[in-house]
Amino acid sequence: YYIYTVNIIYMDKKKIVIIAGPTASGKSSLAVSAAELIGGEIISCDSMQIYKYMDIGTAKITRKEMRGVPHYMIDLVDPRSEYSVSEFSHEAKALIDKISARSHIPVLVGGTGLYIESIIYPLSFVVNKDDGVRKRLFEEYEKYGAEVMHERLLKIDPVDAAKIHPHNVKRLLRALEIYELSGKTKSEQDERTIDPSYDIKLCVMIPERAELYENIDARVEKMFSCGILDEVKKLLEMGVKWSDQSMQAIGYKEFKPYFDGHSDLDAVKETIKKNTRNYAKRQITWFKRYDFADVYSSKDKEKMLYDIKLFGERQ
Repeated sequence: YYIYTVNIIYMDKKKIVIIAGPTASGKSSLAVSAAELIGGEIISCDSMQIYKYMDIGTAKITRKEMRGVPHYMIDLVDPRSEYSVSEFSHEAKALIDKISARSHIPVLVGGTGLYIESIIYPLSFVVNKDDGVRKRLFEEYEKYGAEVMHERLLKIDPVDAAKIHPHNVKRLLRALEIYELSGKTKSEQDERTIDPSYDIKLCVMIPERAELYENIDARVEKMFSCGILDEVKKLLEMGVKWSDQSMQAIGYKEFKPYFDGHSDLDAVKETIKKNTRNYAKRQITWFKRYDFADVYSSKDKEKMLYDIKLFGERQ
């Protein structure tokens, strides 16, 4: 009777495969191969591929590369609009339910840690916004500056402060607001257990550093040869502003000095490469935190796919 009960609980869980890792690690291709092996459908966990008209700079997967495997959460949002983690979590979880109801396995792929974390852990945005507190914090930010406000958060919540750049006004002030309204830090509120409704296979692809940097350089060179400059021009002509959320993406924001007449394209290219390498290092640090993840190098691709196949077949 005891074994029977455990099996019933286990079978109720929805299987999901997550393929995470730094940019330019080959995740998209691996996800397609994995989906083909297990009858999966792919949900993108990339905070910039959600934007329409931003294809080259985000290295968006092409129809040909999809090889007929359904992909979701790509080309959803106008680049002049904002899109939050909570919106992603709501839409992605609805897709997981629909895919699972078709007896297919959702394969989540991407490098946006917060998006992936919003699936692994139940998000509870329990602290309501307070316009008065937010207005005062913004006025203090304007008066005292980014560094002072970030130092304030560092004293309150060093864990969350380490994740937030001093000039990311929205996230910085929200973390301070949460503490003022609840008396608890955002990190304390984020201490969660894995969502019990999911049976998760988390695969993290981390190539050797030299290989990863070579891939990044090649990707940036390809961006320029494929017309990233024209893509940025078209976005600006559409009315997308440098201050918009979409234009904070690496591969786009670096063009501002060029359009302002303060830089040339060679300098822009090198800055994109440098920023992408730094971003990749942060992604690796983020995904290594998960002690339940299986970490693979590039030479382990076949093993990753084999492990995913076994996971998909497991009863």
